[in-house]
Amino acid sequence: MTAPPATATCPRPSPPSRLLPRARDKTRGIFLTYQAKSHLQSNDVEQALTVINESLDLATHLGAPRCVALVSELAPAFKPYRHVDGVPEFLARLQAS
Repeated sequence: MTAPPATATCPRPSPPSRLLPRARDKTRGIFLTYQAKSHLQSNDVEQALTVINESLDLATHLGAPRCVALVSELAPAFKPYRHVDGVPEFLARLQAS
């Protein structure tokens, strides 16, 4: 018996944070931080870094110190990955925020 033919992969659904209106950018930033934490727990450091940078971008653009604080709380989880491209820059950027 032969295996069925390979099919194209299905596109990933948009994360729930993408469905929020612009007026909910603070909420989007919070969701992104939680998503980054989940990626870290799955050892997907590169994706976590992408998402946490987006969250920090939103927080600093909005001038939302509570959102920046939430990102800061996750920073220690990135420290073991200082050798990964982008992590030192993220930590330095966060420290400057």
